[in-house]
Parts: sequence; structure tokens; C-alpha cells
Amino acid sequence: MRQPPPGYDYESSEREFPRRITADWYREALLWLVLDEEAAQPRSLPEVTRLAIMGGVDAVLCRLKTQSAEQVYALAREVREICLEMGCPFVMSHHAALAVHLGAEGLQLGRGDISLAAARELAGQGIALGWSSHSLAEARAAFAAGADYVFLGPVFHTPSKASYGPPLGLEAVREASSAGLPGPLVCIGGIDFQNLDELLAAGARQVAAIRALQATDEPASACWSMRSRIKMALPPAG
Repeated sequence: MRQPPPGYDYESSEREFPRRITADWYREALLWLVLDEEAAQPRSLPEVTRLAIMGGVDAVLCRLKTQSAEQVYALAREVREICLEMGCPFVMSHHAALAVHLGAEGLQLGRGDISLAAARELAGQGIALGWSSHSLAEARAAFAAGADYVFLGPVFHTPSKASYGPPLGLEAVREASSAGLPGPLVCIGGIDFQNLDELLAAGARQVAAIRALQATDEPASACWSMRSRIKMALPPAG
């Protein structure tokens, strides 16, 4: 894992808080943190959120699947407050009404959730809508249905996505990255420091990670290192 330089100060060094969130934040977000209570232990999700933003993560996706409604609301509100304080886009997964209530910058949807059309009617134009897709065809359909950006995965094996079948692999990333999709494609699923370079070589430009950024002694350092490698792999501007 590429380490930050000695004495690196996460609270400064091009990271004055709060950062400014642009209207096109989802096009610019290289690294997305997908919160997971198990991966974050022994830290709390709010603690991991703060550390990740200090390390430079570009967006925080709050995905709460096993908690009660009361727990979901309390945790999401606390994470949202940290994102507001530090100027980081907050994305709520699945819970559309809660995303609107909290003023989220993004809403992540997928199989079993309300449709993109229903979400747009509920949330209006002030929120970016994402869709979790598991093939290029599904990604295309999501954009056609109104998604602003699409997640594609799982690229590699990961327990959190086992129910979606075998991993898509790098060839699916190559195909999707060169397909001329009309919006951002964010790769997700089993991404870590061992397979990141081959993922980037396959064409990935935006990455969402779970365990690699949370199940570590130093989440801020992990975020800095992963984002740096993604940024270094981008083609030259212009």
C-alpha cells in the first residue's frame, strides 16, 4: 500500500474543511466509501466516516441493511452531519424518503428498491440518482431509465455481494469502460490494494470500496493511498 509522506497532515495539505461540493460531484468522485458496520469494527460508522474524509475520500455511501428503522435513522443522521461539517457528498442507499429528509447529495438504488422514475418524482432534481448494476446491459438500462451514475459489480469476489452470483471479472470492466456510457461508472466489489492496479488497467476510473478502507488500522491512510493510485492512473487532462 502506497503510504503518505512522513508527517502528512490529513487535516490540512489540500484538505481545508469544509470542502466545496460541486453540482457534478458524482462525476468527479474518484473514491467512494461504502459504510459497513462489520468491516468498520471496532470503530463506529461515524468515526470511520470522519477518518475517511480526512484521508480524502470523495463520497460516503451509507448502506444500512440489518439495522432497525430507528437505528438506520440515527446512524444516517449522524453520518450526514459529519459529511455536512466536512463538505463531503452523502449518499443514502435504499431509503429514498430518508435521503430526501436528510438532504442527501445522492440516493443509491438497486433491485428491490423503488424505480428511478419514482425516486426522481420523490426527490426532485437536486439529488443524484445511482443504480447498482450487475452487467453492462443493466447499466445501460439504468442510464436510460434516468440514473445519473451507475455502480458495476461485484468485480471481484466479496461476501457482501455473494447473493448476486459470481464476480464479473476484469473483462466486464473493460467492456463497460469502453462502451461509451452516458454517465459515470463506479466499480465495486472486493476491490483492495492487491487488485486495484489491474482494475485501473482495465479502465476503471471511479472506485467504491468497503473493507479495504475500513478493516484497517489506519482508515485515513488507506483512503489517501487508494485515491492517490486512482488519480495517478487517470489519463492526462486534455
